[in-house]
Amino acid sequence: MKDQNLSANQSAGDSAGSTNLSAARLMQEAKLQSQALKMIGRWRTIGFVAAAVGAVLLYNGLTGAGRNVPLIAFGTVVAAIGIAAAVLCDMGIRNGRRNVEKILDAAQRESSQRARKDT
Repeated sequence: MKDQNLSANQSAGDSAGSTNLSAARLMQEAKLQSQALKMIGRWRTIGFVAAAVGAVLLYNGLTGAGRNVPLIAFGTVVAAIGIAAAVLCDMGIRNGRRNVEKILDAAQRESSQRARKDT
């Protein structure tokens, strides 16, 4: 699968229009990457939830009966990890969507080239 990803990425980025994969295989690759983007979206949601839980812990540590330093520290760490995970997943989703668009463009070019060859 890694080799397919590399081939699809190389062919999607090739401005000359020559592709190593057929249009059907490029469409299949785009579908697989779209499914992976959905999974990354779920992880991004988990990151947001972790950030929210960390914020609640942090708030509770600051405003409780007394300052609870371990709870403040734990809440800060959980919130920071959650925010970092959500940001990284969001970057991956944005880059992945661009990659899927390039793959679909390459598939369209491949289809149009084959149509021209057939006529």
